[in-house]
Amino acid sequence: MTQKSTPAFSEMDYLACLIVVLQLAETTGEGRFVDATVKLTNNMNLECVYPKTDGITQMSWVKSIVTGKEVIAVSHPLYGVHIEDKYKDRVRFINASSRDKSLNFMKTTEADTGLYLCSITFPNGVWEKVVQVIQLDSFEVPVPPTNHMIIEPGGNVTLRCSYSVGDLVRQVMWERIKADRMDTIVLCNLSEGKTYGSDYQERAMIDCATQESDILVIQNVTSSDSGIYRCHHGGNKTHVMRLTVTSATLDHHWHILLIAGGAAASLLLLVTILIISVTVVYRKKKKRRRIMKALSKALYSTQTRSSNSYGRSNFRGTPNSGRGVASVSGEMHEIYINYRDFSRKPKTRA
Repeated sequence: MTQKSTPAFSEMDYLACLIVVLQLAETTGEGRFVDATVKLTNNMNLECVYPKTDGITQMSWVKSIVTGKEVIAVSHPLYGVHIEDKYKDRVRFINASSRDKSLNFMKTTEADTGLYLCSITFPNGVWEKVVQVIQLDSFEVPVPPTNHMIIEPGGNVTLRCSYSVGDLVRQVMWERIKADRMDTIVLCNLSEGKTYGSDYQERAMIDCATQESDILVIQNVTSSDSGIYRCHHGGNKTHVMRLTVTSATLDHHWHILLIAGGAAASLLLLVTILIISVTVVYRKKKKRRRIMKALSKALYSTQTRSSNSYGRSNFRGTPNSGRGVASVSGEMHEIYINYRDFSRKPKTRA
């Protein structure tokens, strides 16, 4: 074993920690309950978040190999962090000083597939999480969710696996699925009882002794609980659902925006219809005025020709007593009339 550069972690201290780690890892191997399954990627994270409030005495990451166990990294509150030479250049703790003991792998190869154990010791016991790394394209569910639940953070959510009460269901498994990993929530067996995934031991509830095993309750949900949930029952039968954990304030905000947007769209539609209506009416009136003007012009032209035909004659007589006759257009025109002079007395016959 190589010694870490910091002198705080001496060889004796590391050996003492290593003995404890190997003792705790004795049960790590095939056949163990897997808490999470992770897809092998070039840069992957193995999540391990300590859920309890008790102080951490020591933690370690160990890999199960054919010949036994292989220590990857050890973290101690006093002695610091030690990473084995084999992994030193491509493995690191994401935040070793907090309760998040997740491990980041870089430049992975096919040899990095297998079982990993995150083990955290605290004054009253040991908390463990088993992570399996596999080569897989994706964990996407081929079956679309049958229902979508929305809940506020801090509340409890009830998930139900839809199978008939009369069905002979001996075992039910609940899983949470993401694109790069799948977390086991609980394995419920009518004869053997229930086994919770390490991340859900403190906040998941299910009754495996009765037909109520189709109901799963998750307490104190957060936004990180959003995702796809699936239950397996009766062999290959599955039921898929989606959960969204979001703030009520955010929902209210989006609700207000939705209402405001709808009102604005309605108002814009109303204004558009009004503009179109006014435009159509205006064009109709304008067209009507053009028609009336054309008719008036045609009528005026006809009346003028009639006035010229009867108002003037080819015969001229003595002017009348200066009075004229008004034409249709309102102008005064002189009229000359030929008439005989009756002022002289007729001759008497002899």
